[in-house]
Parts: sequence; structure tokens; C-alpha cells
Amino acid sequence: MSLLFANHYKRAMHILWLILPHILIVPHQILGLRHTNKVNEETYLRYYNYAAMTDRLQSFSLQYSQICRLASIGQSVEGRELWVMRITTNPSTDVPGKPRFKYVGNIHGDEALSRQVLVYLIEYLLTQYGRDVRVTELVNRTDIYIMASMNPDGFERAVEGECTGSAEGRENAKHYDLDKSFPDQDEPSSMTSDDTPEVTAVMRWILEKKFVLSGSLHGGSVGASFPFDDGSSSARPGLTADEDLFRHLAQTYTENHPIMSLDNPDCPVDPNKSFGDGGMQNFNYLKGNCFEVTFKFSCCKYPPASQLYTEWTNNKETLLTYMQKAHIGVRGFIMTRSGFGLPDATISVSGIDHNITSWMFGDYYRLLLPGRYDITASSPGYLSNTVKNVPVIEGKATLLNFTLEEPVEEVLMLDHAERRIVTKEDLSTPGPPTSKYPIQSLEFQHHSYDQMEMMLQLFSAIYPSITYLNSAGRSVQGRNLYVMEISTNPGVDPQGKPEVMFVGNLHGNEFIGREILLNLVEYLCRNYDKDPFVTRLVNSTRIHVMPSMNPDGYEIALRAHKERVSGDQSIIGHSNSHHVDLNANFPEQSQSKNTVEAETQAVINWIKAHSFVLSASIRGGFRGVVYPNSLDSVDEKMFKSVAEAFYMQSQAFQEPQACDVSRTREKKDTKHRRPVVTGTDMLTWAYQGTDTLAVSIGLSCELLPPEDSLSEYWEKNHEALLQFIQQVHMFVRGMVTDGHSGKGIANATVMVEGSSHQVHTSGTGQYWRPLAPGSYHLTASAPDHTPMSASVRVLKSRVEQVDFKLTRDALQPSRVEQKDFEKLVEQLLVPGGLDRMVRSLLPAQTLEYRTYRERSEFLRGLTLTFPRITRLYSLGQSSEFRTIWALEIAGNLKMSQPAEPKIRFVAGVHGNAAAGPELLLEFASVLCLNYGRNLAITKLIDRSRILILPCVNPDGREQANEGLCSSSVGHTNARGIDLDTDFFYGNKSAQPETRSVMDLIYGGGFSLSIALEGGSLLATYPYDRPNQHEQNEETLRYLASLYARSHPFMHLGNLKCTKKSEKIPGGILKGADFSSHTGSMKDFSLDVGVCPEITVYTGCCLFPAEHQLFSMWMENRMPLFRMLLEVHRSLSGFVRDSKGRPVSDAVVVVNGSVTVHADSQGHFTTLVAPGTHQLQVQAHGYQQVLQQVNISSDRVTSPIVIDFTADRAPLGRAVFVIGTASLMSILICALLIWHLRSAKFRDGVHWLRRKREDLRMEAMASEKSPLREEFLDESESEDDPFFVEAK
Repeated sequence: MSLLFANHYKRAMHILWLILPHILIVPHQILGLRHTNKVNEETYLRYYNYAAMTDRLQSFSLQYSQICRLASIGQSVEGRELWVMRITTNPSTDVPGKPRFKYVGNIHGDEALSRQVLVYLIEYLLTQYGRDVRVTELVNRTDIYIMASMNPDGFERAVEGECTGSAEGRENAKHYDLDKSFPDQDEPSSMTSDDTPEVTAVMRWILEKKFVLSGSLHGGSVGASFPFDDGSSSARPGLTADEDLFRHLAQTYTENHPIMSLDNPDCPVDPNKSFGDGGMQNFNYLKGNCFEVTFKFSCCKYPPASQLYTEWTNNKETLLTYMQKAHIGVRGFIMTRSGFGLPDATISVSGIDHNITSWMFGDYYRLLLPGRYDITASSPGYLSNTVKNVPVIEGKATLLNFTLEEPVEEVLMLDHAERRIVTKEDLSTPGPPTSKYPIQSLEFQHHSYDQMEMMLQLFSAIYPSITYLNSAGRSVQGRNLYVMEISTNPGVDPQGKPEVMFVGNLHGNEFIGREILLNLVEYLCRNYDKDPFVTRLVNSTRIHVMPSMNPDGYEIALRAHKERVSGDQSIIGHSNSHHVDLNANFPEQSQSKNTVEAETQAVINWIKAHSFVLSASIRGGFRGVVYPNSLDSVDEKMFKSVAEAFYMQSQAFQEPQACDVSRTREKKDTKHRRPVVTGTDMLTWAYQGTDTLAVSIGLSCELLPPEDSLSEYWEKNHEALLQFIQQVHMFVRGMVTDGHSGKGIANATVMVEGSSHQVHTSGTGQYWRPLAPGSYHLTASAPDHTPMSASVRVLKSRVEQVDFKLTRDALQPSRVEQKDFEKLVEQLLVPGGLDRMVRSLLPAQTLEYRTYRERSEFLRGLTLTFPRITRLYSLGQSSEFRTIWALEIAGNLKMSQPAEPKIRFVAGVHGNAAAGPELLLEFASVLCLNYGRNLAITKLIDRSRILILPCVNPDGREQANEGLCSSSVGHTNARGIDLDTDFFYGNKSAQPETRSVMDLIYGGGFSLSIALEGGSLLATYPYDRPNQHEQNEETLRYLASLYARSHPFMHLGNLKCTKKSEKIPGGILKGADFSSHTGSMKDFSLDVGVCPEITVYTGCCLFPAEHQLFSMWMENRMPLFRMLLEVHRSLSGFVRDSKGRPVSDAVVVVNGSVTVHADSQGHFTTLVAPGTHQLQVQAHGYQQVLQQVNISSDRVTSPIVIDFTADRAPLGRAVFVIGTASLMSILICALLIWHLRSAKFRDGVHWLRRKREDLRMEAMASEKSPLREEFLDESESEDDPFFVEAK
């Protein structure tokens, strides 16, 4: 007995030991977030000094890293960090379409309450995400930035309990009032960045982020103010164009605050308040694209810590409510026809004299009060677009996207009216020539690295619509290799714009290149929209300028120059800090062991990342245009043409100098070459290894020309530099497209007869090929395509367009593209892969309930905005003559691709299940918005045909009422018929809605259908009719489980959405087990359309409130994308005969039950569950083929190829066989007679008996074969061939 007890005891302790960790460990994630018990719980009993606040913010950042990121935007006078907590999904990346909101506190150091309340707000948002619906929506849909303390130095000097504060604590460490240190709307500030580094950092932050809405939190009074409050106690009316909007925003906060809502808070007058120019809220409004309201929510600036909890309670609700106002007015994207966003485009509202501009992705938010407005979008280089009478409703932003068209292309040639011509008189006239347009205003000087950096950043801030400043990399000593791109829509690669590149300061002691290129940047920026020629250059060209490739060497040379260091000035600073000549550091193709310097590698990567047509290195120490030595005759003519054009346009080269390189090519060693270098120079490397054709342009004999001569160098050469840019428009350009799909072929090769230099197409299929005037023969080629050639005559005065349409080689389909796509799908199938992709998508945010008319207009709007990938058509009309719309989304709408899977998404079969239609419209919008922006979505759409039927029963939907979770109103159509009981084969009395969908299903070709319903939370699979056995139940269950497993709650299987309801394992059921009935769309789709349909019940409520749509979308978006992904994991293949021709009447039987017919091209596809499957492939006149395939759940099965052999021999061959058999029979008979007479007859009889037994054993083994059991039906005999007739 004791032994038995001991055994039970050991077993119980063992089980307890296994489960104890699971009992003790509290789950560490809520919706992917770590639990908050690692950060000390807030006590509201003390203020945080700088060190404590920093520690707490850093702890939050570590604990909630998936939704927050802590960063410093600068430092205070005393070196304290200006911390900003960013709270949003994907906090490390900028997401298009999210409005940016900020709170700033403690701008006056003694107003400590705002600082503490914002720390509490940060904690509240982080801890309540995933728990509180409003907080979750705010974080999901808003990019929130919170700066708890803008004046940390002042706070450290302030004293707790001093309600009126002090000047010492109010101001920064240099005794400046930070709020009044922002530049005034009329006059610049006299203060420097050293005096107020806090203000400088915040100004830079505001200009960079383009916040939509902001709140500045103060103390010492109670109330709100907004622009332009230049020292008065309250905002004066009529001073801003958005007066009413500002009052509404201010009242949003004050009316929800228990103290602010009082008419007379009776606060004492602040003795330290300063009056003066400027103000952060004014700067936000005038310069920052942002509406900011200042809130003063406490009479006491620094109340005792005992009041902190009360103050937090007073302000929590108002802080959250005000943040929601970032989502009012009008929002959308400003895009080009090709779908690229236009940053810094202008949004103007008729009657309101204040414009805002779009952000880096072309997205904009314009806050407006309810009403109707005429809204215009405009951008330099594009035609403006005005939409009149745009409705704005209370509480949500109206979606309004703009597509801006480019004006008709003009040939970039200067006419006499626009451009001054250099004459002989000009050349003989002393002094700089006069100009019709301003050239420069900046003093010509040798700029240090810091000065150059500041200058480039300044121009980037002043001209954001045409400039994009970035770094190609860093030098050995860590200096940025800055590149300024100058173009409309900078930073984006639009179709139709050639790229040109300038590099300066390749050798650090060649000052001329650096200074000339800085002046080129300034000239293009200042004269844009003033000089017609400059404007057209910038509008039509992407101009990239790297003023300094060798900033380390430049700093050495500049210091030696200023300090008059003795020595050879041609050596000091010539190389980089590793003493390497960068122009001899480019790798040779024949040598792979070259040690490439950091600067060289950065330039190599930069050039390879772009499709530069022409490039020029601006040099010193010689004069002239030089280019690579070993050239083909075609390219020699081209380079010579470029050089001569520069010489003709430059005033400097009208008079020869001793350092000029030769312009003739009489001697091979002196052909436009610069001084000899060792190794491979940039020109040769670029010619041999890239698409660009590069030259070096020497402008001065001196390496370090005096500062006072820089203006002359500029004035004599700037016209030639502009003409160099213009030359990229005087060559041959075109498109290389796929003749079948019409899409551009990326990385196709274009070659010119007589030249070994190749150029390649961009991602959109466009190419540019510089050529001198003359006649040429061009050839375009691409993998898996047949090359195509064309002849062209190039003229000096215009661009020649030569397009190529390549046909695919039918015998060699694009295996590379197929493998790349399979790899992409497999990456999405790995755990977390699809989730990361979905989270990175541009949100559409179109969720709202729409009437039939609004839904129709929305669908039309989608097709107008995305005409390339969408097609809207009618399936028929309802009983009350409403159109039943179908939206098709595909990469090639005109022609379906071989084996292209088709998937159908359906909603609104029952009109009272109202959420489904809105979820599908959001799904369609997200697909369209991300096409061309997201690689995965683009490829999925290109290789799919997606059909969306948002509402099958529009009549019932019009009758249904919002908020009624279980009402049957709208369940049927207008005639009282439940449409899901009306799908019968041959039903001549079918309802018009049913008939429309049945005709669609009759057409066949769909691989999968998903139907959205409401009123429960589970997924069902066929059949709905009772007592119906499904032959492929394993696959149907698998498809339903895919949706349920991808849903955060559906897999819980709560049938009636109540706590007492029955639990359904995995959240899936057979339709008949959930709601048994006949005539369902699901059954009809499987029986007639041979397409499995999964019905998904998306929520417990049939018609939930509108505000719940967002959370429902967040729950269902992953499953929707997972089902789209699943059709690309199907079993597919191609059936062909022995000569490679498709067998169109082939039939594929999967596991002896599911029958799939090949199409006219021999392709077949079907969805199957993961596992091993047996295929039986048959066709008339061919031998049956048996094949086994393995399907994995996380891998794509490549299409299989079934090769048939003929089953019937030709007649001549049959006659030959019969004749041969007859002769053999005669011979055997003769041998038998002889054998019977022989002595070995008895032994022969024994041999025949043994052979008979062996054959009998083989036959028995054959009958036990697994394949025989799998494929031989009981009704069939072994002697009868089994054929399946194609219907």
C-alpha cells in the first residue's frame, strides 16, 4: 500500500513540476507587447528630475519596443537630451497615410505639471494599447510624438510648490524665454542657435515631420490660445484664416476639462510672463504645416506632488480627445499618373488663405470643420487639380485623393527669347556679361565641411519641393558624402525623367569642383519658377550633385591653404586620409582584390543604385573635357559631341590657356585625357561597368583658385553646365515592354551596333542611350524573350523615341521570375512573414457604412484612381433595379496569364450582415493603394485575378439598420427571398440577384471563394445541405481552418458569441452542422463551379456600430490576405504530349475523387491540403499517367509537367506486329514438334511448371499493390481501360 502511495506521489510531483512554470509565469505579451510589471508602477507621488525621467522613458522604450521608440532631437544649453517618445505601430519607420501628432510640455522650465502629465500620458498609451479600444485605435492610426520636457535645464532650477514660478526656472540656461524665441512671422529673430539650441532643435523637428496637429502644454493660468497670440491673454479674432477651426480645437480641450470649463478660474497674474515676438504656435502654423493650440491647465505652475494624481485625472480625457482631432477634415494622397506620391505638393482650400503641403509619400491631412469645400492640389511641373463641393462631416476625415497630370512635353531647347546668346562682342567686352536672370546672391568663398553641410541643409529646407538631401555614405573620417537631388518629386524615380550626375572634389585639393557645384545647386534652386529654361530642366530631369567626394582631403588642403603651410600644394590633401588617390581606386574588372576605400565604395554603390545617363566630374589643375581612352567608334563620336557642345557654350574656353588639354584626336596618347594616373580611374570604370557615360571637366589651371576669382569661373561656365544637363534630352530613349502583358521589362539590355557599351532599362522598362547625330542600329534583349532590333536616325535638335515590344520565348517560360515569386510566397508563409507584410502596408482608412449610391461612387472612384489594375462591371440588377457590382483587380486586365489563379471575395448575400461589404471595400482599397509601392502586393496582384463582389443583396442592405445585432430586417431581398436558399442548378425561377452570381460561377475558373457573413464568429465549409458527403473534406476543412487560425479570436470557436455558448474546436464547422439548408451559394460553387467556398462569420453582431468597423478590419485583414496567398500554394501543372504540345482535354483525378480539367493551354490547378496526393491523369488517345506529389504547408510546389505517350499504334505498325507474330507462331510450333521428340522433353515440362508458379506469385503480389488499391475501382476490371470523358 505504501509502495502504491509512493508511486502516485512521485507521479503527482512530476506532473506538478511540469505545469508549475506555466502557473507561475504571467503571460508576457498582450497583442505582442511585454507585460508592464518590468517597469515600476506609477505612484503619482513625486516629480521626475532629468535623470529619473530619462530612466523611466528608456525603460518604457525597452519594454514596449513594438509600439514606441525613444529618441533625442537635440540637446539643451547644458547638454541635456531633448527626449521625444514616438508611439505608433512600426515606430522605427515612417508609414504613409498616418497623421503625425505631437504634445510638447515644459517649454517653461518652472511649469512642471505639463512635464509630469505627459510622462503619465506616455505610460497610459503604452499600457492600455490592446486593452482600451480608443487607445488602440489612436496608436494604430496616428503617429504620436510626445516631448515631455523642452526645457530640462530650467526645470532643474525650478522649485516644487512655487505656483507663480521664477524667471530663473522659466528661461533656459542662457536666460531666454524659449516660447518667445521662435522667429516672428514678420521679422527674423536676432538670437543664435547657441543661445537657444532647444528652439533650433524643435524648429528642425517641426519642419522635418510636418505635424498635422499639436498641443503645447503650459501652466500658471487656465485657458487656451492659438495663432496669432503675440502677447495678449487670449487669441484675438480674425488674425488667422483658420480662426473658427482653431476655436473648435481649443474648445475640444477646454470643454472636457473640469477646471477649464469654468468661466472664471480666477488665476493670479503671472509676474514672469514675457511679451515679445514669435511663439511656437505661430511658427507651427506659418512654417510647419501644423495647427497648434496652447493649453494652460493649472493656476499653479509647480503644484505639490500630492496634487499630481488629481491633475492627471483632470487632463487624461481631454488629452485623448484632443488627439483624436488629428482625424478630422480631409485626407488623402497626391499622386502622379504612374502612382507615385508627390511630396510637398500644395493643398489649398477656396476661401481660406492658408495652404498646407503633402508629406514625403504624397500624403496630406487638411484639418477642416464640417461643411463643403472646393479643394485644389498643385505641384510644380504638374497641372493643378480642383475638386469642388467636397463634403466634410463631423468626427472623421473625408478621403480625397488627387492625381496630377504633367503638361504636354516640351522639347528642351532654348529659344532666342529665353536664352542669351554669346557673341563675339561679348567675348571682347571686359568684365562679366550681363544676364536677364539673377545668378547668385551668396558670397563666393571656400566653404569648409561644416559650412557646406549647413548650406546644403539650408537649401533643402528652403526648397523642399525640388530638393532631396541625402548621404551616399561616409568618408574614412566619418564625414557625410552629401548628394543633393534637384527635381520635381525628388527622391522618387518617376517614369520619363533621365538622370544626370555631377561629382566634385574627387581630389581634396581641387577646390574649384566643390565650389562650382555648390553654386550650381544654389542657381537651380533660386531660379526655379523664374528662369523658364531652369524650370524646364528641373521639371524634366533628375539632377544629382555630390559637391565633395573627398571631404577629408579637402579639410587638410583648406587648413594648409589658410595657414600657408609650405610644401607642394598639388600633394597636400590630394588623396583621402588613407593617402589613397580616389581616382585611381576604382576596381578593375580583371582584378577582384583591389582594396576599395570607403569614399570610392560609396560612390560605386550610389552610381549602381541609379540609371545615370551622363555624369561629369568637375576638376581643377587642367582645362578641358576628357573621357575614357579605349572607346568604340560609336561612343568616341558621342563623347566628342558632348565635349564640343561644352566648349561651344563655355565662355572660358574661347581663349586658350597653357593647361588646356588637346581637343584633337590625332595622337592616341593625348586624346582629351587628363594627367596619367595609376590603376583604374572613375571614367574607365563607369564606361566598362555601368550604364553611365562619364567625363571629367577641368575648369581651372589652378587647383586652389583664389576666392575672388570663383565668381568669374562660375559666370563663364554655368551656361555650359546647364547645357550639359540639357544634353540628356537629345539622345535616344524608349521603353522595352513585354509584348504579351504590355508591362515594362526591368533590366533589359539595349545595345548599339558598333559599340560594346550596354545600357539597361529601369524598373519601369525605360532606357536612355546617348548617341551623336547619325544613323544607328539598336537591339533590345531580355531573359526568356526574343531579341528585337530597330534602326534610328539621331538629330541634333530633338530626342528620338524607339520602343521595343519583346515576345516571350514560348519554349522557355520565365523560370527566374517564377522562382523569385515562389521565394516571395514562401517568405510570407514563414511564421510572422505575412504579419510583417500586412503591418507595412499603406492603410486605406476608408471604413464607414455606405448607402448603395455611396458604395457605387466609391467603386467608380477606385477604378478612376487605379485604372491600370481595376475594372468595374455589372453582374446584373437586383429586384429593385440596383446594380450588382463586381470589381476586378489584376495586373493585366486585358488578358489572363496561363495558370493565373482566380479568387472571389463575396459579401452582402444577406443585407443585414452589413460589415462584410465595408471590409471588402477596405480590402480592395488597400490592395490598390499598395500596388507599385509594396513589392509583395504588386507581385500578388500581377499574378492573380481578384474579383470582389461587395454586396450581392443591395436591396436588403438598404433596408437594414445600424446597431441591430440580431434583426432580420434586410436579411432577404426585396421579394422576401433568402438568397442563400436560391442557388439551384437549372433554377429557371431564380431571383435576379441569384441569377447574376450563378452566371458568374457558371463561367468557372475560380480556385477559391470567400464569402463574408455576420452574426457569429467561425468559418464553415461545404456542404450546407444535410446528408451530403464531401469527397475532399480534408482540403475543405484545411481551407476553413486557415482563415480561423489567422484570426485572433475565431479559432476560439464561440458559436453564439456568448459565454455560455458551445465551443467549436478550431472555430470551423461543416455548413450543415451549423445551419443546415439547401440551395446555398457555397454548395453551388463547389458542385457547378468546382470551386471550394468558405463562409466566414466575421462578428457576433450582424450590423455592428460604425466605430467597430476598424477593430473588425484589424481582426480580418490578416485572414483575407492569407486566403489570397493560399491560391498561390496550389497544386498546378501542365499536360503535354510527346512533342511538347498542350493536351487540352486532359483530366486530372486527385486522390481518386476530385476531378480537375486542364484548360485550352493544358494548364490545371486545384487547392489541396498539405500532404501526399496521388494524381491520375487521363486523356483520349494517351496512356494513363500516375504521379505522386507532396504538398507542404509552408512551401510553394512548383508546377509539375505531365508528359503523355500515345496509347494507339499507327496502322502500318500494327500490320507489321501482326505479321511478325504469325511468323513467330509458326517457328514456335516447329520447335515444339522437335522438342517433343527430344530427350529433354521431361526437363522442359518441369521448367514450365516452375515458371507458372513464379508467375502466379507475381500476380498475387500485384493484387496487393498500394497503387492498385488506390486507383482500381470495384466496378472496374483489369481488362477494361478507364477513361474520364471531358464534358
